[in-house]
Amino acid sequence: MNQYGRRAQRHWQEFRPRSVAQIDDPGAFFTELGVDVQGEVRARWTAERLTAPGVPGESYLERVGRLQQMRSEAEGEVLRELVLLPAEDDVDLADDPHLSAEELAEEQWREDRLHALLEGRSSPADFTAGERARLRAGAPPRLLELTGLSDEALGRQGLL
Repeated sequence: MNQYGRRAQRHWQEFRPRSVAQIDDPGAFFTELGVDVQGEVRARWTAERLTAPGVPGESYLERVGRLQQMRSEAEGEVLRELVLLPAEDDVDLADDPHLSAEELAEEQWREDRLHALLEGRSSPADFTAGERARLRAGAPPRLLELTGLSDEALGRQGLL
């Protein structure tokens, strides 16, 4: 198991123990995940290196530093996407010191309704046009698809 697999295993054991318990062969899973992460880091770093323009007058050490920075950024992106997944238990929004009471209430409202949509306990038709707009605000396209709030899904239902 490579460094990424070990890191994923440690992170998941601490923050996603129920997920780890459901894996038939954790050793094989994290070994494969580590290989996938390594391949994705390499692919993104290579793509960035090939598309990044050279810097005129750049010294060898400056180039090495710039390339290492590119690799670190690619690695960070991939780790956030595949390894350092959020804890199984939702983070309590009330603990976020950056949210005002009004913002906290809005986030909790959105979270409750999006969960209901994802779990099939409600549908987009259950909400007013204004509420659907609030739910859609800032949501990633994949979440809009999964909840039936995408332009296409709302159009099919005559809600857009």
